[in-house]
Amino acid sequence: MKVVGIPHYTGALVSGTELAPEALRKAGLILQLQQSGREVKDAGNLQLPDYLPRHNIPPVRNWPAPRMLWDLLQKEAYDWFDSDDFVLMLGGDCGLIVGTAQAHKARHGEQAYLVIIDGHFDAVMPVASRSIGAAGMGLWFLLKGEGTWIMPSGWTPDRMRVIGCQRMPEETYGVDVLTLDELAGGHLVERVTAVMKSIPADAKILVHFDVDVMHKGAMAAAYSPSETGLSLHQAQSVLDTVLCDPRVVGMEVTEFSGLRDTDGKQAERLVQLLTEALATRAASV
Repeated sequence: MKVVGIPHYTGALVSGTELAPEALRKAGLILQLQQSGREVKDAGNLQLPDYLPRHNIPPVRNWPAPRMLWDLLQKEAYDWFDSDDFVLMLGGDCGLIVGTAQAHKARHGEQAYLVIIDGHFDAVMPVASRSIGAAGMGLWFLLKGEGTWIMPSGWTPDRMRVIGCQRMPEETYGVDVLTLDELAGGHLVERVTAVMKSIPADAKILVHFDVDVMHKGAMAAAYSPSETGLSLHQAQSVLDTVLCDPRVVGMEVTEFSGLRDTDGKQAERLVQLLTEALATRAASV
């Protein structure tokens, strides 16, 4: 397994998510992964440009900082996916999905698929009247912004699955979305399993895990804690079910805010969640 940090908040209004990689390492992530029987290589952090713009000017907050990150990630993450090693990427705000998805598609071509575990459908369209962070726009950029805001990505909605949205979005752009309500009632594992079975057998799957899919009682250190979301047990079940699929080649963990985790307990909780899911994967793959 390869572990890489992506310490940034280019798609966010305020800081916090750039502290996630070191917070998770400090909470024992690498050691616990090793103790679970995995061979782990910590590849350090992505080296970001010395200067990334910060502003609140419409339509995209901090632009072109998000694009600078994506272009760098597209190149670097392409190399991260160069072997059969599982890649665990520690973000960062969830806007990074644009760069990692482009790298994943470049590496795996028509076999590339995305499974997005997220409390929100991050496909907000840029508008001239307000400044919006790229963290809420990732899927829009991949599906609608290519050729203008980013280089053509090749992504189509049939290659994406979203799990855990708080509500069904008004516009899905053709992406299959499984809502929180659909996960309720004791059928969570069956519903998530059905999502995975809907993906072709020869697929290479990149998982995007946004911690705000969890209720704030389960993850108070999300960048934007929510009154609605999965319990810790439910999140564990979702991750266990998804990651035990041998077609999964990597996962990015986003929206953990080190500034909200004043005593380190939330990082320890997230480390336990991740290590248990990856131990389940190791036992099944």
